[in-house]
Amino acid sequence: MTDTTVHDSIETGTVRVNDDIEIAYERRGDGPDIVLINNFFMDRKSWRSYTANLAGGARLLSYDLRGQGESTPQTGEPVWEDHVTDLKALLDSLGIEKAFLLGTSFSTLICRDFAVAYPDRVHGLIFAGPAMSPYGGQRLRRITKSWLKTLDTGGLGVMYDQLYPLVSGDYAVETAGPTGFIGRKQNFLGIHTQESLRAGLAVSVKAPLEPELLTKVTQPTLLFVGGDDFSLGSDGAEQLARLLPDSETVTVPRGGHLAFLEEPEWFQKEVVAFVSRVLGADD
Repeated sequence: MTDTTVHDSIETGTVRVNDDIEIAYERRGDGPDIVLINNFFMDRKSWRSYTANLAGGARLLSYDLRGQGESTPQTGEPVWEDHVTDLKALLDSLGIEKAFLLGTSFSTLICRDFAVAYPDRVHGLIFAGPAMSPYGGQRLRRITKSWLKTLDTGGLGVMYDQLYPLVSGDYAVETAGPTGFIGRKQNFLGIHTQESLRAGLAVSVKAPLEPELLTKVTQPTLLFVGGDDFSLGSDGAEQLARLLPDSETVTVPRGGHLAFLEEPEWFQKEVVAFVSRVLGADD
């Protein structure tokens, strides 16, 4: 069941993906379908400031993951695979047969798993700051578990204080200064509850992190990575690209883990060019 409203050229609505869960979404723009998939520190509205140019030549779909934003809160033990089946149910309900998937950080894993499970539904993948390692997942799991501990013992504010200097590049932190830090913290606290963030972190610990899973991805893939990414250095990005059968890499020299937030114009140009190349190759 789908409930839809259109206001100021943005279509918003909800899709019931099973008996218990409704997913809130929005669509804007016109052209090939690009699905923007949140990491667990975002909501669907977070994309608006960084994808305005993309909406000029593509139809963008963003949505709140279960447990996020305006989607149904997470109850019970979170299951990683639910995010993949939720995405399929959303695309089916909206009549989207094939799309590009754009993920960031942990949501690149959702993109990966969906592309492997439903290869005919995916034109190509854009991994912006992938939460992946070509060597294994132990480090990333330890980092995520430390964030869970910080959230449980210190709350959202302390969680953000720990998170900000990691996901932002050194140059971005210096440029933003104290004012930028405070502004982004206020936004972070405004879109999350401790319960919603904990659900996201808890399920991310369960995400499959085996490097060899990338070898099963058959679609063209764009890696948009920061040269100052705390979780993936230049060597790691190079090795990651070798695991993907059909990939290309763009490196932002001073960019952090979420380099697309720091260089949104550059990022959007690369996505537009990638989509054009893939669709041109399909003709």
